[in-house]
Amino acid sequence: MKNITDSDLHALVAAVRSSKKYRDMNLPVDFLIDLAAQAASNAQNLAEVKTIFRKSLHNVIAPYLETINYTDETSRLQTTPEISADIRDYCRQIMQKHALTRERIPCLEDFAAWIIEEIGQPETILDLACALDPLCLPWFDFTAPLSFLAYDVNGARVKYLQTLFDLHFPFADAIQQDIFLHPPQQAADCAFFFKEAHRLEKRQPGGTALLLQQLRVDVVVLSLPATDLAKHHSLESYHSTLVEKAIEGQAWSLKKETVGGELLFFLRKGER
Repeated sequence: MKNITDSDLHALVAAVRSSKKYRDMNLPVDFLIDLAAQAASNAQNLAEVKTIFRKSLHNVIAPYLETINYTDETSRLQTTPEISADIRDYCRQIMQKHALTRERIPCLEDFAAWIIEEIGQPETILDLACALDPLCLPWFDFTAPLSFLAYDVNGARVKYLQTLFDLHFPFADAIQQDIFLHPPQQAADCAFFFKEAHRLEKRQPGGTALLLQQLRVDVVVLSLPATDLAKHHSLESYHSTLVEKAIEGQAWSLKKETVGGELLFFLRKGER
């Protein structure tokens, strides 16, 4: 957009990073600049850039989905050793505070069982745009040597997850990274991409296909909600089409299952 300078975009990013709503997240500058540049390409003036940018950021970060103070939860982990007595109970408590993991709680056992049946015992798993999905780890019966790498842009959440991993899941690491701008180049047996593809498509139409093309993995377990959050409207057809379009023309096979209110898509590279 004419008359919108790089200085304007950097000033907008700096204001967001220092704002009360987002400052604790320590969001990556390149991630925010990308969103701001996208906003500028669709705006007529700086005020419109700000409106589009903040709306896009709100959609990607989705703070409305959770009620978690990650600083407090990190401190709680560090000062409450009795949490380890029942790690499943603790993980349920925290998952209850995030809409996307809360709706999975009633069928956690089936969710994990379906995935293990399909992927077996991988040695390396990437959890992309992970949010609180790693809190499902206690329900996965991984017996092989495992490296679990969880990626998220929210710095406060990443710090919290790393603290949890250090205490209870030493095979896991949390990494602050925008998986769209910087797809992981780590070779892996499997990648999880749970309930995020629809938001990636809003950020960049065709973004899911671009991500899949750049991953060095054999299997992707991609999930999307079967209904809207209010459970009023079915999204199965819409989200199935989203995934089918993402692998169109690519060497991925597709198998779909439904567990609770979640659509599971198992994508295997090199199979058609």
